[in-house]
Amino acid sequence: MSVQDQALIGGVIAFAVILTLFFARNRLGRLNTASWLVILGALVIVGEHGQFALSITIAPAPMNLLPHARLHFFMAGIYTIIGAALLCVIARTLLKEGRHSGWYVLLFTLLVGAGFDLVMEGLWYQHGSPLYQLFGGESQGFGWEFLYSYPVAWITALVISYKPIFKDAKAQASPMKS
Repeated sequence: MSVQDQALIGGVIAFAVILTLFFARNRLGRLNTASWLVILGALVIVGEHGQFALSITIAPAPMNLLPHARLHFFMAGIYTIIGAALLCVIARTLLKEGRHSGWYVLLFTLLVGAGFDLVMEGLWYQHGSPLYQLFGGESQGFGWEFLYSYPVAWITALVISYKPIFKDAKAQASPMKS
């Protein structure tokens, strides 16, 4: 099986999990579901960016990198794993508990992370995404199906957790309950 096929299958599986969690949100609890969607997105990032950064440095025949650059690629992969782990902890605590700060951390991570991801992909390497063809860019590469699943997972998490965190919290805190 080619790497392209593996990326496509990974994307189909990721989107199937997102849909399954979305439709099970009432049964699982909206905040619990949102936290699992964040974890899914973090796993996609580690599987794409972190794995790539590490694999080009520790492979038997690593890319022709200067030792200095090789160290930075390696540490970028390590910090990707650490950042994803911290995001998962935030999802399973602050977001799941319905804290505003957990929701805002996820929003910030989505806007900055996915924002830079989309812009830099447009400038450097599009992963074969049809999105950039709409703006006249050329399509190169593959794997957009898998890579684009994390912003979808995080947007879904933000949407389904918004009401329980912001609107339901205001109703519960209101001193004028009837």
